[in-house]
Amino acid sequence: MGFNRTDNCPSCDDRFNHERKHRPRNRAEKWLILFLLTTIGISLLQVQKNSSEQCIHHPLTPLKERSYSPPATLSQASFNLFASVEHPAPVDRKAEPYLDTTFLQRAPLYPFYVAEKVWNPDEQKYDFYREGSYGSEVLLRGDARRHFISENQNDYPEPESGCGPTALLNLYIWYSKFGLLKESITHADPGIYKQLKFKQIDRKLLQIQRQSRTDVGGTNTLAGIVAMDSLVQKYAREANTRLHFEIKKPPLGHKDFLDLSRHYRAGLLSVRPKDKITGRLLGNHSVLCIRGDTSGRVTIANWGQYWHGRLVQRGDSQWFIPSDPSHHELLINHLTVLVPFRQNQVGQPAK
Repeated sequence: MGFNRTDNCPSCDDRFNHERKHRPRNRAEKWLILFLLTTIGISLLQVQKNSSEQCIHHPLTPLKERSYSPPATLSQASFNLFASVEHPAPVDRKAEPYLDTTFLQRAPLYPFYVAEKVWNPDEQKYDFYREGSYGSEVLLRGDARRHFISENQNDYPEPESGCGPTALLNLYIWYSKFGLLKESITHADPGIYKQLKFKQIDRKLLQIQRQSRTDVGGTNTLAGIVAMDSLVQKYAREANTRLHFEIKKPPLGHKDFLDLSRHYRAGLLSVRPKDKITGRLLGNHSVLCIRGDTSGRVTIANWGQYWHGRLVQRGDSQWFIPSDPSHHELLINHLTVLVPFRQNQVGQPAK
């Protein structure tokens, strides 16, 4: 049916008052419209081509680096949320020493860091890297820190250099008891079980250090971190569980010890005991730091006992001063914080 003169136009709602208002277009007008549309189409294609060419770099043209940095301060909830999100990996940078350790680290832009080792055939030893990663911290409900054990290194082989594996033994048994790790060794006798577990940890340290701890004067912090992370990877109940680590130099604050008193976190405190008779400093010693409380008291597991004490600044040095005067005062070298987390994205691999 055609429109009559009183119908409304479906496009402009005007009345068909005159046939000239809606007359068919002539041939010239049609060609003009077609020319304009073609010109616009060609212009749009050229713009798109130019935009694409701007994203293509010559192989010899350096790319501008980008950095992806987490917020400066994060609450626990927002920290886990940020760490759980898939983030683009930062541009690889030249590896540099991490603090004054032999760990090499590239861009300090990740919420978590793990220890990786790469065999160096020229040096016949491992090179160690602190590699960035994303993930979420493994949480532990309730406060289970009163269940930490404190073993005496005198009860284990080569006790003069046994502080490192003893501290890791205390930590491993606590992780196993509260569900982070599967137990790899079972024995009805607790004493024999601990001896077997100590030897397992000691073998792992030997594989990393490539020398007996007695020959090198003990276990260094680096080997302890790598060994514990290796055990966590192998025996964790949940896949992709790793140990984040961070080394903190004095002066340490009460907040540093409060922060490690949550969930599965723990600390390895490197110290030098002060001889009570001569006053001289003894060799390096490693203890497991269990907790810090709001009153400023710090608790460590050492020599089969639980030592409680406070942080005291003496000149440029920081000390752990035990509450029991029969215990040694401890000069603090550094604190290594360990945080179990589930990894969901790995940074650039070590080269």
